[in-house]
Amino acid sequence: METRGAPAHGEMLLNTHTLLLREYAGGRLGQDNLDVLIYNVMPDILPIHPDITPEMTHRLERLRSVPPGREKARFIQFHLLVDDLSHYGRITRRGHDRSENETGGYAFRKAEALSGEMGSLHGRLGLAIDAGEALYRSHLIVEMAVDLVIHRRQPGVVDLFSRAVEATLGERVDGLVSTLGWAYAMPEWLVRDAVMQGMAAYRDEILRRSVSLEGRVELFLRKFFGGLAGDPERRGVRALVEQGIESVADHEDFLQTTLREISASGFEGGL
Repeated sequence: METRGAPAHGEMLLNTHTLLLREYAGGRLGQDNLDVLIYNVMPDILPIHPDITPEMTHRLERLRSVPPGREKARFIQFHLLVDDLSHYGRITRRGHDRSENETGGYAFRKAEALSGEMGSLHGRLGLAIDAGEALYRSHLIVEMAVDLVIHRRQPGVVDLFSRAVEATLGERVDGLVSTLGWAYAMPEWLVRDAVMQGMAAYRDEILRRSVSLEGRVELFLRKFFGGLAGDPERRGVRALVEQGIESVADHEDFLQTTLREISASGFEGGL
């Protein structure tokens, strides 16, 4: 998902993106094509590099055709279709500006119930945010909550992603870099730098820490409070995440609806 003026928060929906692609692929996903799981998270990973913004990676035409040799670029598109349905409840042509907090999608609908407490938390800490920003930050809490529930119920999703990281870093980086460079019209040296920086954050133990409750709380604090976060902020964010977890008891409906909408869109991954 996109961020506002900060490094990407790829971990927010990592489990969700991976699970949905696993379900879409079914038995067609195997050791020889695990790297499609990495293509699938690149819109969130590349903006770790300071010269790449989330808008650059998310404002891509959703269902454009791809030439021979670039077939795996379709899984960048898969990520963006999931993002659209989570945010807007519909598939867009090229996404929207980050300032457009549409509430038609699952994440923003659920965020409405959290945004008041999000604003109150900041107010108690002497920090002012407007209603739109409170809603935006609350939708990130919802995304984290869904990912945490998936991790608790299906820990094998992280194992699968970890295997994909190692398989891709082993011998498939050149193909990944070349296809990303084509998809985003970026120089390959820049893409390679971003990929290697991003993948360093997804090696086995670092990845497992990042998908825990405390890892998610730390991620949110680092993004929005920087080095100023103390115990009050930590307790407040943890409470919001726990409230978010309670609110997404119906997340499986969202996952199934997302898969149906992607199928109905005409998307074809070609696995």
